[in-house]
Amino acid sequence: MKKESAILKALPGAAAILDVNGEIICFNENWDANRKCSNWLGLERDTNNYFSHCRRAAEQGNDYALKLLIGLREVLDGERDSLEMTMAMNGDIRTWCKISISAIEAGEPLALVIFDDITANMETIKLLRESEERYSQQFQHSVSGIILGSPDGNIIDANPAACKILGYTKEELMRGGRKLIVDENSPANSEMQRIREEESIYEGEREYLHKNGYTVPVEIISVVYNDEHDGQKVINTFRDVTLEKQVEYFLEEERRFTKTVLDSIPGIFFVLDSNGKLIRWNNSIEKELGYNESELQTISILEIFKEDERGRAEEMFNNAYEYGNNGFVTQILSKNNGIRSFHLYINRFKSEEEEYLVSTGVDITEFLTSELERERNFALMTQLFENSPLAMVMIDLQSRVQKVNNGFTTLFGYQAEEIIGQNVNALITSEKNAEEAEEVSNRAISGFAHQQETTRLTKHGNTVPVLVSTVPIWSHGEVISAYGIYVDLTEQKKLAQQLQSSLNEKNVLLQELHHRVKNNLAIIAGLLELQVIYEKNEAVKQKIEEAHSRIFSIAKIHETLYQQKDVVQIEFNEYLDSIIGSMSYVAGEKKLNIKRTESSRPIMLNLNQAVPLGLVINELIQMKAAEGSGSNHTININLTYDENDVKLEIEGLKKNINGLDAADESQTFHKLLIDTFIKQMDGEISYTTNGTNNVVIYFKRTEDLRGSSSAITYRDNLLIR
Repeated sequence: MKKESAILKALPGAAAILDVNGEIICFNENWDANRKCSNWLGLERDTNNYFSHCRRAAEQGNDYALKLLIGLREVLDGERDSLEMTMAMNGDIRTWCKISISAIEAGEPLALVIFDDITANMETIKLLRESEERYSQQFQHSVSGIILGSPDGNIIDANPAACKILGYTKEELMRGGRKLIVDENSPANSEMQRIREEESIYEGEREYLHKNGYTVPVEIISVVYNDEHDGQKVINTFRDVTLEKQVEYFLEEERRFTKTVLDSIPGIFFVLDSNGKLIRWNNSIEKELGYNESELQTISILEIFKEDERGRAEEMFNNAYEYGNNGFVTQILSKNNGIRSFHLYINRFKSEEEEYLVSTGVDITEFLTSELERERNFALMTQLFENSPLAMVMIDLQSRVQKVNNGFTTLFGYQAEEIIGQNVNALITSEKNAEEAEEVSNRAISGFAHQQETTRLTKHGNTVPVLVSTVPIWSHGEVISAYGIYVDLTEQKKLAQQLQSSLNEKNVLLQELHHRVKNNLAIIAGLLELQVIYEKNEAVKQKIEEAHSRIFSIAKIHETLYQQKDVVQIEFNEYLDSIIGSMSYVAGEKKLNIKRTESSRPIMLNLNQAVPLGLVINELIQMKAAEGSGSNHTININLTYDENDVKLEIEGLKKNINGLDAADESQTFHKLLIDTFIKQMDGEISYTTNGTNNVVIYFKRTEDLRGSSSAITYRDNLLIR
């Protein structure tokens, strides 16, 4: 048996190594000093086998010796790796020890047994028992709660601090016992009792139940000791740590809040120590740059910069340490998006005598790109402004000239230096147009684009007709200035005058043409009237009258056209009145009474629709007149329209022209003419029979002007098949 080894010698307590049979194979000098460890079991050790020693003590009624023997056996048999227990021994002096048993990994099962003297830890209990008065004072006036009880859950006594912490009176606690303030079914309570049973002491955090129903977090020391008279007792010393828990909670909330704030900072955020090591950063550094936490914990801050930027970045950080702050634009390597441009802001601060740098960075890559694009667009706009052939001026919110181009100076005769800073309206506007010019400027400055024709004055007082366009210039949601663009209309006005003169001449010529056509047709109609007077054959006379009526209808169109300003459209109401009057005169001997319903609105038709419509009406009336003499007959004509839809109704016809006798060539010719004229108008004709035969004509008014020839039916269409 080796008395001592280097490992055992280093241990402060009494220690020995036992083999599987309980033989002591090695121990330190504290183990056998005065045979102290043997005396703790209440008898002298007379054998080198510790199992036999413990068994003999157990046979004499020592419970601790039995527990020790069982624990040694469990460790050596591999049922557990270690065991700790606390023993209170009776002897000449009162002593406490803590026994630790641990398995040793070797070729055979071995156990390390260590006895530590913890008598000093139990001094408080010893003092309480030695001096009842001193214990009572400490018990009553302690700021910590103290509850004296038994292992089975009875409460023997409670000090005022315990009552205050838990909200119960001492009597209530003594009546209710441990179950009043502890959830005995909770795993935490079971674990505490287990530890206290094995080690005779428990230190840690627990929760007690307050009388008002809420839990009270406490730090507790629970000790089991042997009372000389009443057996085992439990003394629980605890203090309310609610305030500390609240402080911890608030600190944790503050930490979480700080992290949330840092993670909410736009762009990247990081803190460097004096060695340039990252000690704090926000999530954006990981998300935007693609570095994970382990990388950021090991790399130098300079490694995230583009290689040729690292020297300048180091210099900027050093300057921030020296002067307190700094800022610069640099390029940073992003694993996600390649090289990105950042604007970094650096500030120095001190905490607990240590200096740190805190830096925030904003990704300005898109901003720089947009700035380049903006500068390019500005250059293009400047070139457009300078090189535009139109006269252009830029004014501020007070209508003062800020910039002009060559077109403006050329049109109005000023030099640029003469008008910069001057009110543009005062320079180029006459008194007559001053109010109008001021309104144009105000509309532009108010954010409204505007365009109008007006006149402006040159430097020498000459009036120039111009088209003025004003365009507001916006910046960040507000108008900061405006463009004025002037188009010289001098040549256009001259050309417009020439065109108007030419148009007036053509209108006069066209009216004269209509007048001459009307006169020629009137002569032809007059000749036909003379022939009717001398013609004896009634059939021939009727044919001449029909031809006269058709020619008269056409002549009336031309007469109406040269009497009006518009030479392509006529007011058909007046025209219809004139031809009805003529027809009534021609058909007077045949007892016809032709009436027209008055229309509240005049109907304007172009020549290509007015001529065939007048001829259709003429043919229908002529057919009625051709029926022969007899009693008076009334024909009602009603002409209405809705927007472009025109409707002509003729009531009082006795003959159903939709079913004309094909053997009657004159009637067939009438129908052929009517159908042809309806087609020229792109219209429809319908016939109804209700006592008398009524005719309804529908067509859409059009502005189509296809020439005068389109109003004349081709000869082939008039041939009777």
